[in-house]
Amino acid sequence: MNMYKRELRANYKAFFLWAASMLFLIYVGMMKFAAFAETGDSANAIFEALPPPLLMILGMEPGLDLSSLGVFYSIFFLYFLLLTASHGCLLGTAIIAKEERDKTADFLLVKPIARRRAVTSKILAALTFVMLLNVFTMLASMATVASLNTDGPSLNVPILRLFAALLVVQLVFLAIGLFLGAASRNAARAAGLATKVILGTFLLKALIDLNSDLDFLEFLTPFRYFVSLKVMFDGDMRTWVLVLSAVLVVGFVCGTYHFFDKRDIRN
Repeated sequence: MNMYKRELRANYKAFFLWAASMLFLIYVGMMKFAAFAETGDSANAIFEALPPPLLMILGMEPGLDLSSLGVFYSIFFLYFLLLTASHGCLLGTAIIAKEERDKTADFLLVKPIARRRAVTSKILAALTFVMLLNVFTMLASMATVASLNTDGPSLNVPILRLFAALLVVQLVFLAIGLFLGAASRNAARAAGLATKVILGTFLLKALIDLNSDLDFLEFLTPFRYFVSLKVMFDGDMRTWVLVLSAVLVVGFVCGTYHFFDKRDIRN
């Protein structure tokens, strides 16, 4: 418990920065919606003139009605994915590898606890921050959307579904980050690998969007696991995606314990 609290204290400032970034994204996006709602069909016409591949890279599908609040909000999902994936992966990497980075390995190793217990405390702290960011962003979204949704049905349930899907992706990237932090020889290399994973999977998502012949590769990029509109309004969370995500999370977490047990932590 002491190590868990220590990790919370060590990472809460970074969490507030990520939370502020999410709040800023929601605020700016909703202000754009207010402008689109006033222009009506002219805003749709502007986006309809853009090439479909470009729309898909931006998280939009051809033919979307941007004057609809629910449809407009669904576009946020791609940006939520990118930010929360970065947060989860980098947090997982740092929280495991930071003892070497901060020269505090002696503190960890002289504690009268097993390495596995120390890793468990770190994982629980990282999981706490990932879930807090998810819940904070969801509540901020519900409040902001409700303030603009003056005459339509409530969007709270669709937003809740969207953030359930988002949490699945967050957990996958958190597990990847934990694994990289334990398997890498130093913190700087682990952070570099985490950045490459995030960028690589995002670029693969863009390539698949541009070329439907590459759809068979979508299992390699969590950015393609869910379609925001289908999740929000149809509750479509594909079973194979949930199973694959669970397998990835369990596999990477088990790998984290394995490599951390064998790791030579240098101060």
